[in-house]
Amino acid sequence: MKNFINTIITDINHVIVKGDSDKVEQARVFILIAIPALTILFSFGRFPGY
Repeated sequence: MKNFINTIITDINHVIVKGDSDKVEQARVFILIAIPALTILFSFGRFPGY
């Protein structure tokens, strides 16, 4: 579990702070950001229709 947490922290550092990342790191960070954001969005109702 500790190795997993260190991997996630390293990925976030590479993607957001340094900007030097590979596709796997970008995918992990996207999943970490997208799932909670979509959960919050859909918990308040329908997807916004513009």
